[in-house]
Amino acid sequence: MKVIYKILLIQFLFLGSLKFGNAQANVSFDSLFVRETLRLDFLLSGSRDTQLVSFGKFVREPFWGGSLVNLIDSFEYGDYQVWVFENASEKVIYSRGFSTLFAEWLTTDEATKLNRTFFESVVMPMPKTECQIVLLKRDRKNVFHQIFQIPFSPSDYFVQKHTPVLYKSEKVYGKSVPEKSLDIVFMPEGYTEKEMKKFKSDCEKFIGYFFKVKPFSDFSEKVNFYMIYAPSVESGTDVPGKMIWMNTKFNSNFYTFDVDRYLTTMDVWEIRDVAASVPYDQIVILVNTAQYGGGGILNNYNIFSADNQYSEQVFTHEFGHGFGALADEYFYDTTVDPASLYDLSVEPWSVNLTTLVNFESKWADLVDKNTPIPTPLSYANKVGAYEGGGYVFNKIYRPVDNCKMRTNAVNEFCPVCNRALTQLLRFYTE
Repeated sequence: MKVIYKILLIQFLFLGSLKFGNAQANVSFDSLFVRETLRLDFLLSGSRDTQLVSFGKFVREPFWGGSLVNLIDSFEYGDYQVWVFENASEKVIYSRGFSTLFAEWLTTDEATKLNRTFFESVVMPMPKTECQIVLLKRDRKNVFHQIFQIPFSPSDYFVQKHTPVLYKSEKVYGKSVPEKSLDIVFMPEGYTEKEMKKFKSDCEKFIGYFFKVKPFSDFSEKVNFYMIYAPSVESGTDVPGKMIWMNTKFNSNFYTFDVDRYLTTMDVWEIRDVAASVPYDQIVILVNTAQYGGGGILNNYNIFSADNQYSEQVFTHEFGHGFGALADEYFYDTTVDPASLYDLSVEPWSVNLTTLVNFESKWADLVDKNTPIPTPLSYANKVGAYEGGGYVFNKIYRPVDNCKMRTNAVNEFCPVCNRALTQLLRFYTE
């Protein structure tokens, strides 16, 4: 085990030096993987002081929706990374960044007072050979540390083979093959059997919203949308602050971390079970409610209410989180201490926030030479560094005054967010 860890450390240092485009040289997908998905279900437990990773199960799913070319993560986004380390070649053959609801919970006051357990899941292409699967977590200095490792053998008879739930699925948009497209699956939450027509109508509506926004509209021929008809017993969702509790497919709820508009679910394993009926890169959960809210967790899921007046804006905002790893650019009052959420001696990993510690590594190349840094609000929406973002009032800076990641008043991404999303879209579709 010590030998493997040493090799992994060397591999990680090597991967950190790679540039997008050459990270995959001499790697053949079909020599390493089967065109199916391997899912690792696990549990994250503990408090802010101590965390524990526990193995849940391996699940073999029938489709792989991801790239056959871009197997190594070149972005290093997310609170966590998963690596697939092939024993025979002593190489990392797949990696991807992701985030979890547990990591968000660790920033709350509750995490200092009690232990909790969250169900989590991560997917990867199905390896042909024996591997080590490793999870790494980012610390406040943005350094990744190994937190979990488990061997995997494709001949292990304890790997569960996914039997698709007998729900009807449908491809409602797109003609591109999964390996060269961004594949998005719509999942219904709080839609009863009698409301499946409404669910389909809502899906079509949100596909229209999606392609109204750049850069998604620029990739309309490289995006596929699927939908799965998985009904709930009751309509709506849980609203604990109003003592409303509904029997729904994915047990979603408002008031996550006691924030009334924060809509999430902890039933990640159930979500993955249903989504596995189609090839997918991103999961979008439509919640059959008019109450304002949503959430997006990187390479995990995107969720939002279907019938609110701002649902159009919220959809692509949350997709900016769940797909694009973009941070919220709004902030609360001055009572939130920046140092409680960020190490101000390093840059945040989110592409659209900066501490100005190393601004050249962020979006300095997009700033006009006559624009001062930090940037006064008098410069309106010129790209600069405007103080306030990532939930804090000062010492964290955002690219423009108003962006889709800050407010519903605008329905477009700023140039910094647009560039980041474009790079990811190319990563999935080339």
